Amino acid sequence: MAKRGLNVAVIDALSGPAEMCSRANAGIIAVGHAKAWAGPGAPAAMINAFAGRDPSVKVTRLTDPTLWRWGVEFLLNCSPSAHRRNTDKLQRLSRYSRDLAAAAEVEMNLPAEIRHQGGLYLFQDKAQFSTYVASIEDHGDGSVEVLGRDALIAREPGLSGMSGRLVGGLFSATDSVGDCRLFTQRTTAYLNQIHNVSLHFKTRVIGLRRANNIIEAVQTNHGDIPCAAVILATGVETSDITHPLGFRATIYPVKGYSGTWKIIDPAGVPTIPYVDETELLAVATYGRKLRVTAIAEFAAHDRSVSEASISHIAEYVRQSFGDAVDLETPEFWAGLRPTTPAGPPYLGRVRMFDNLWVNAGHGQLGWTMSFGCGELLAQRITGEQTSLENVSATASWLV
Repeated sequence: MAKRGLNVAVIDALSGPAEMCSRANAGIIAVGHAKAWAGPGAPAAMINAFAGRDPSVKVTRLTDPTLWRWGVEFLLNCSPSAHRRNTDKLQRLSRYSRDLAAAAEVEMNLPAEIRHQGGLYLFQDKAQFSTYVASIEDHGDGSVEVLGRDALIAREPGLSGMSGRLVGGLFSATDSVGDCRLFTQRTTAYLNQIHNVSLHFKTRVIGLRRANNIIEAVQTNHGDIPCAAVILATGVETSDITHPLGFRATIYPVKGYSGTWKIIDPAGVPTIPYVDETELLAVATYGRKLRVTAIAEFAAHDRSVSEASISHIAEYVRQSFGDAVDLETPEFWAGLRPTTPAGPPYLGRVRMFDNLWVNAGHGQLGWTMSFGCGELLAQRITGEQTSLENVSATASWLV
């Protein structure tokens, strides 16, 4: 919006940038993993989660009515046709966004630290691997390469420590990786130098001042900020803001955990980011850090760090990279993924207001889709021809 000559005020309740979802996430721009959670296999997976049989998915707030409302919509999106439609939206958004990421570093003159060298998807189960390979062949995705175990280790020698557990993998040439928090902090520093951008940290939104179908100002604990338009890029807090306006954005906070280890032997860890599809963990390295993220926990807004969950991640690291990292001083964190029932984010204008827009609900793909969603929304607000159409999750309140 600032590039287009408009005055922009960024309002953030916390003390600085990237202190919530982006604080310690995996950092993978995971185009190859851009698929909707809701699908034909999801109901069985949720039953296993309810029964406690899957350590990667947990449900700890069964009595939460918001979860049940979200869950009904989730089940409605589990048909094969809905899964294909929602996955197509995520794929198009992710590919478009990934191409903008490299350009953004150059435009802001930031250190080129996002590595656009692709990503891996690993399998420890032969039947699961065969099913994925068949799916890739059916869709004819030329950007994905199938690798047997030996070819996988040859491509990424840093996986040698876990070679005995692997059966094969996929290489996605379109994936990238970078420290999302560091990038956001550097972007903020750049924006601080732009005359038409003001950053309001430690500023909490308490409401929106309305006149008929127009938002006139954002009400904060430090006073009103007049506006010509409002964009709610507010993640899991979106429904708290929209409820007084007469509707709820259906976004559920799915908690994820991460652990960060100091690397002591770079040769013993991978440089190519990967997702372990069998154990459902994401692994990335940047600088001298190994970052591992895992688990989807349905626990409402609880951000506490569960000892059982971090021990699951720590044991994976010990088995896979124990000789290459400092096992004694890991840092653990838990954050909330703002997840829509369909998978794609809500991206568009609120039907009942002429100048209220939403950019929220990106799930586990917020870093992946960030550049594209911002650009598409800027195009729509300024009346430009949009680069992509029909990529938002659908809702009765959204145009």
